[in-house]
Amino acid sequence: MVLDYKDVSFSFSNRRARRRRKKLRLAVLLFFALAVFLGYRYLKARLAVDEIQDLLVSDRLPEAEKRLHAAESSLFQRGNMRELRALQELCQGRLAEAETRLKKLRQAKVSTSLRSGQLLKYFFDRGEYLQLKIYADYLLPRGGDEALWFYALCQAAFLNRGESEKALAGLSPPYKKANDKALDVLSRFNRSLRQGRVDYIFDKNDQPLAYFDLRRRVTCSLIPGMDLGDFDAQFKKGVRFFRLTLDSGLQKKVDLLFKDYFGTLVLLDLPENSIAVAYSKPRSYAAPNAALAELFEPGSIIKIISLLAYLRQAESGLFPLVCPGQITLGGRIFSDRIEHGPVRDYGQALAQSCNFSFVRMALRVGFTRLANLLQRFYFNGPPFTDGFIQFHTGRFDRKLGDDSRLAKLALGLEEIRATTVHAAVLAAIFSQSGQLFPPYLVDDVKNILGLGFYHHSVRPVRVLADDLNFMRVKKAMVEVVENENGTGHRAHSESVGLAIKTGTTGSSRQGLDAVIIGFFPVEKPRYAFAFRLQGAGLAEFDGAFFLRDLLKFVYQK
Repeated sequence: MVLDYKDVSFSFSNRRARRRRKKLRLAVLLFFALAVFLGYRYLKARLAVDEIQDLLVSDRLPEAEKRLHAAESSLFQRGNMRELRALQELCQGRLAEAETRLKKLRQAKVSTSLRSGQLLKYFFDRGEYLQLKIYADYLLPRGGDEALWFYALCQAAFLNRGESEKALAGLSPPYKKANDKALDVLSRFNRSLRQGRVDYIFDKNDQPLAYFDLRRRVTCSLIPGMDLGDFDAQFKKGVRFFRLTLDSGLQKKVDLLFKDYFGTLVLLDLPENSIAVAYSKPRSYAAPNAALAELFEPGSIIKIISLLAYLRQAESGLFPLVCPGQITLGGRIFSDRIEHGPVRDYGQALAQSCNFSFVRMALRVGFTRLANLLQRFYFNGPPFTDGFIQFHTGRFDRKLGDDSRLAKLALGLEEIRATTVHAAVLAAIFSQSGQLFPPYLVDDVKNILGLGFYHHSVRPVRVLADDLNFMRVKKAMVEVVENENGTGHRAHSESVGLAIKTGTTGSSRQGLDAVIIGFFPVEKPRYAFAFRLQGAGLAEFDGAFFLRDLLKFVYQK
């Protein structure tokens, strides 16, 4: 066979060209693959930036932190990631660290593209003016109406009227037109600063309770019997308007009742335990708001818990008994004011506040069970909290002791202390058959434009579930008033049913304190209360008359 090559051409130059084309195709393919990879990484980083912003403004900070930590190592969106890190620290309250990061970004003239308006609004809507100021100061050199507007809001919130008005003047006409209502509110607030005061705390009926004195830079209360100075530090973080649960009209009426008395009173609005009255006129307590913090010997009001402890043992056979007027334990004599004689049942024992009966009941219960129940009722526990406000609870010595110490605990003597607000909470728990709504004072908070950023939410807690025993104690508390020999009989009212427990503490030499807790109306409780009259005398006399006058004021048309 003979091969004919006359029509075939071959050269090394064609071979080199084919190799170049092959390399070029490979390079193009690699470039395209790299472009796809880098584009994917860029898009992933961009989506991460958007996701982190959404998590921040949704207040999902742990998720935002986790996502930011994972995305910070990306080659892309480095400037946005650095700004997001600063914003994360702002949201977490690490203001100094955040301010330092933003300052470095500004000095390096790093370009970023976050949805800054959304983030500015987030801080403003939450009343976080310090965070808002730091971020607005960072954005301001870039220009733009949005940063200037929030800067103006921030300056007004810190009472810098001149700077705020100057910033407002720099807004563009279209922006002013689009936001005329908000601008009008801010302008009116700035003009009001010329008066030298800002009313910023209001009662449940929107009556002013306190104002901030711009010259003295302090909060001045407008109601008697309560110091609102704790709100001062909150206002200095930036203007905010508080609406409290207080009824200033009732608070002023209670002030009239205390004309000839020293002491404290707390009135809770049921069932949520909003504080309608918190009145303090202590004889010697130096700190403000004694009703919320001063500890005192509660006396016989503790017997409602001692009775509940006894009823929960499901034991019988103690009643009827005969009260001889005293009992001796561990060398200590526990006396009643009178010999009660025959006591048919626990209801009569509570109505007449028979110490002998309650010591006998306590011996049946034992120290450990009584102490455990007291702790269920928040003795030896942390204060109730309402934001920055604390409502202190009672204390007792948990250390085991002899029968004498048990008796003192059951009778509310020496071993135990309570506050007026805690005593009112005890009455509220019994009124609701073992359910507790933690007491609160702040109903809502609004920012400088009057937009709410906080509203109290109800969080009920079940203290105990044995409703039947609570009903028995409540019935006995009614007998304190309805029994003609009851210690609260003189407080009887034809217009409203009462369930109360009286207590008299102190000594005749230093002065007797009258203490009463309870709730009303019995059929459908609306109020729970506790008050202490220092040096007033016996609870069954002066205390009962005081309670009767209080009811007249509460139901006065």
